[in-house]
Amino acid sequence: MSGSNPAARRVALVCLTPRPDAQELGPLRLPSFGIRRIHASLLADPDLAGIRVALVDRRAEDVAGYVEEILAFEPDLVGFSIYVWSAPTLIAVARALRERRPSLPIVFGGPSARSAFFDLEPYSPALTYLDALVEGDGEEIIQDIAKLPAFSRAAFESVRGLTLPGPAGWVRTERRPQIASLDRIASPYAHGLMPRGGVAYLETFRGCPLSCRFCEWGSKENTKATFSAEYVARELDAFRRHEAPAVFLLDAGLNLNIGAFRNLRLANQRSGFLKETLLWAEIYPSIVRDEHLAFIEEIGTAYLGVGMQSMDPAVLRLHDRPTDSPRFEAAVRALARVTNIELQIIAALPGDTPEGFRRTLDYALSLPAAVRVYHCLVLPDALLTRSRPEWDIRFDPVTLTLQSCAGWSEEAVARTRAELRARALAAGGKAGEFWWSFPRQQERQPSRPSWRQAAGR
Repeated sequence: MSGSNPAARRVALVCLTPRPDAQELGPLRLPSFGIRRIHASLLADPDLAGIRVALVDRRAEDVAGYVEEILAFEPDLVGFSIYVWSAPTLIAVARALRERRPSLPIVFGGPSARSAFFDLEPYSPALTYLDALVEGDGEEIIQDIAKLPAFSRAAFESVRGLTLPGPAGWVRTERRPQIASLDRIASPYAHGLMPRGGVAYLETFRGCPLSCRFCEWGSKENTKATFSAEYVARELDAFRRHEAPAVFLLDAGLNLNIGAFRNLRLANQRSGFLKETLLWAEIYPSIVRDEHLAFIEEIGTAYLGVGMQSMDPAVLRLHDRPTDSPRFEAAVRALARVTNIELQIIAALPGDTPEGFRRTLDYALSLPAAVRVYHCLVLPDALLTRSRPEWDIRFDPVTLTLQSCAGWSEEAVARTRAELRARALAAGGKAGEFWWSFPRQQERQPSRPSWRQAAGR
């Protein structure tokens, strides 16, 4: 251990990459990306030129194995990146580390790293096993933390953008502004941190202009900041060198930031890589433009997810979701003519009913698209903190799956899950633990392989 010399410190970054549910992706590998963004940020900081970073990802719920591997590295600081699926295991690891090395500083980040999440009964009190939460973008915050002269409470309080646990509750340090120039964010591909042959991840902007209650994106501050066309082109060229079989667009939507979309299109004109691989992305249907359709045709996109959620405008309004039904169907049909699309809907959505959900499902299945149903989750930054009191939501505090709410009894939720499994399998689709997929009813011959075909399905 290197103590107080920041440039010589040892930092362990910890995550748990899950195996795809129902083996849906076949041989395709989806490596963890967010934790490697943090890794790249540490390596890119000239003030941390001598820092040593270990990525610990055992890809299994192996608490003892995680603890031993982390301690063997003798870190000065441990950073965890958690999601719904990894939280129980990684929080157990943090608790064990605190028992074995009480003075070891522990910081949590990632989509589930929110104070409201750590207040849930299985994880409380957070004060006993962590020192700080990063509840937003962490690339610059981790640099500031790593450069602290010491890892004391007072030192953490000096870092903007942290949430700190205390005996009387959570304390937030001075607000940190959004990263103004996204091109400052270091690329894990440029630093050689991403595995060769894995699915690549691309960002062109951050935030979301929508504020849907059921979605974690809904609380993210929306800015006009984008990654430049030059940055995106460099990423695409790096994906080619990494032999990426597919590119997953991490943005809230391909068409939700027009500047970012145009940068992406220009970047691909320079690189050309998206014509050589498969692009998976989300798209918001009611604002599809001719330029989006032209871009999709020119690259031969393999998959577009279309967020439908419900066909009931009243339900969508309850969740602050904009709705435009006539434009929705026209956009779906236009998209279906140029690529493979999948409509996404939510079962057990508060404000809906089992009958209303079945109408949505039947309508979705009538359209020229595959359909995927998700069991409603009570996610941090979404229904966990932005629900309506009258919905009376009850949920599993570990999986965060909704168990009941106004309009949905526990029995109704269970019946709907059983019905979805039976219908999906009977239609030749798949059933995961919390999702069900239905193939397109009348398949046309695609101009290029779909993502399932590319995965060897």
